[in-house]
Amino acid sequence: MPTALLLIVIGFVLLIVGADALVEGARRIAARLGVPDRVAGLTIVAIGTSLPELVVSVTSAVGGHAEMAFGNVVGSCLANLLLILGLSAVVAPIALSRDTQRFEIPVSVAACGLLALLANTDGQVTASEGAVLLAAFVAFLARTVTVGLHEGAGEKGEAAGDGGSGAGAVALDLARIVVGAVMLKFGADLVVDNATLIAAGAGVSERVIGITVVALGTCLPELVTSVVAALRGNSDIAVGNVVGSNISNLLLVMGAPALFSAVPYDAAYNLDLVLLAVFSLALVGFAFIGRRHEMSRANGVAFVVLYVAYVAVSVLR
Repeated sequence: MPTALLLIVIGFVLLIVGADALVEGARRIAARLGVPDRVAGLTIVAIGTSLPELVVSVTSAVGGHAEMAFGNVVGSCLANLLLILGLSAVVAPIALSRDTQRFEIPVSVAACGLLALLANTDGQVTASEGAVLLAAFVAFLARTVTVGLHEGAGEKGEAAGDGGSGAGAVALDLARIVVGAVMLKFGADLVVDNATLIAAGAGVSERVIGITVVALGTCLPELVTSVVAALRGNSDIAVGNVVGSNISNLLLVMGAPALFSAVPYDAAYNLDLVLLAVFSLALVGFAFIGRRHEMSRANGVAFVVLYVAYVAVSVLR
């Protein structure tokens, strides 16, 4: 047991460092291509911080532990929304943009509904249903990139000069991407294999392990990104990272493993998806409570308390 726990910690370290290296390499290459910071943040950062969940979910499905994929995704989404965004608001009140309220949050709620609809149809997410989720994710990305390019056209000149130039710099960024991908793969293997061993040895279901230990570990990149953004006063990144990552988790991270193996669905997850949708809508409500278009410190404390209660009830039920 102690050895398995140590290997899980090592796996989480590899996931976090690997995701950071991959995102940084991709961000620098995007900057050289003239992609504005806003577009890079909404796409590369959101997907990049979801890479640990993606790799763990695909590895779980391929390894015959597909049930852990749902636990990983649902647990990570609730941790992103309640714990990470809550802590970020405690650090500094977070401004909620109109775009976030009118588009990104409604899309995340719709993604919850789509995933629940497909999963409850036959008790699993099949390859064709996974393709539907991925198609919805591509549509979201296309809209985000189109709007982002339009809004961020003025940043192009600045972005293009980021990170230096020349073949050596490009090679270094490509090396970051490759090394990051390798670290993600080995980290995911360590987390999934040893979390499964612990679950079997302790008589704990893969569902509980997925929504607690694995989910908390794989959402660490979002935690670091959002809290640091809040400390620097960049609330757009904090909110966009969380909401964008949740959309990536629900559509990309659940769609991808289904292509490799049908992901069985436990009806118990219906409550988790409903809670995720309700708490996402509550985020919109915060914009009209107290100071307009802001998530206050009190709101953040409430979200953190709700997350602790959610984990406690999930473990006990």
